[in-house]
Amino acid sequence: MAKLVVVSPALGGLSHELSGGWATIGRADGNTFQIVEASISGRHCEVRLQGNELVVRDLLSTNGTFVQNKKIAEAVLKPGEVLRLGHVELRLELSATPTSPSKPDRTNAPAAALTPFPVQKPVAAAKAETDSDSIKKHHILFVDDSLAFLETFSKLCSIFANNAWEIHCAATADRALAILQESPIELAVLDIGIPVVDGIQLLGIINQRYPGLKIAVMTGNATESNRAACLSNGAELFIEKPVSSDGIKVVFNLLNDLMTWAHREGFSGALRQVGMQEVIQMECIGRHSSILEIRNRQLRGQIYIEAGAVTHAAVGTLVGEQAFYRLLSLKGGEFHVKPFKAPPQRTIQERWELLLMDAARICDEETVLIRKKPAEDMAKSSVAGPGPATHVPPSKPVPAETLPPKDSPPRPDEKPAGLGDDIVVVATYDGKWKSVDDSKK
Repeated sequence: MAKLVVVSPALGGLSHELSGGWATIGRADGNTFQIVEASISGRHCEVRLQGNELVVRDLLSTNGTFVQNKKIAEAVLKPGEVLRLGHVELRLELSATPTSPSKPDRTNAPAAALTPFPVQKPVAAAKAETDSDSIKKHHILFVDDSLAFLETFSKLCSIFANNAWEIHCAATADRALAILQESPIELAVLDIGIPVVDGIQLLGIINQRYPGLKIAVMTGNATESNRAACLSNGAELFIEKPVSSDGIKVVFNLLNDLMTWAHREGFSGALRQVGMQEVIQMECIGRHSSILEIRNRQLRGQIYIEAGAVTHAAVGTLVGEQAFYRLLSLKGGEFHVKPFKAPPQRTIQERWELLLMDAARICDEETVLIRKKPAEDMAKSSVAGPGPATHVPPSKPVPAETLPPKDSPPRPDEKPAGLGDDIVVVATYDGKWKSVDDSKK
């Protein structure tokens, strides 16, 4: 058997026998090998025995993990070499005579690590295993930087689900995105503390690329700021990472309910060439609460729908109804339906039906104006035809006394005015303009 032995004088005597699975080392309760020392992080690193060598992975520790005084993210520790965690040094030792596996070293192991997870297999599990191929499996993605946790958590969730879950695991963001492209993932469960790209950034990337995917965040750093950041970026659930089998069962039930709710009723898919009016109408008729994020290459805005009522809209410097009408006047772009959160202010009180009617009227008026201006320009250009300008002499004023009274009846000898009688010909055109005497009609 192989064991890790602490060689630092202050903690001399601490050791941990290694098995074939992943084991976590850290200061906090719940680690497989707990070392209570200030320079060691709560979850410092994880190790796994492979033959006579030990694979070591750092878990974003504060003071670093070192093999032979070289800082590592992942490395192999050979027998006799020194592993340093913070200021604590350990050595990998191989026992000359193997010890009985039924008598593990319990002297310095924490209580949480000594008690294995008691798993009660469901009654229907045996039958489910025999015909598991005929069961439609749900594809779930777990993303966590700890391979030890992924190994334990995925194994227990598979048992709780009666093998109805096809579980995919990733320890990095790039591997998670690759799995999303390769497999029809229905639910993604993310940890915040993953290397290079943290879980909150990964949450935003996944939410943009796969807007219909259910996402939950499960972390050991369950602060209020992290909770607010994750929920505002599209997470459906924010869960504290469990440290016992009972906790894992509770988390499994939450995740299973979230995934089942996504497939319980209705349709799933993508809409193409759909108007924003139809989207808003569906959300309001269903009395949903959501945020419609609308954007194109020039603009990006939000429409807040609360219990089937439009309560706020914002785009650029516009807010309220003006922002609502501006967003609905866009001819193209894309939208995402995001989880509801309270708007910064409630600027709209009008009913959604009237808002949509006004938006349609404004859009029609803008279309008429756009079409009317080219038509007017064309009419003006057709009136101004070729040819020399003609001077029309002013007509002679008629004395007021010769005009009949306004309401006087016509005289007996007066002929009714015919069409064209009041036209005075001043010029004719037969290839050239010729003036005509004013008395001729």
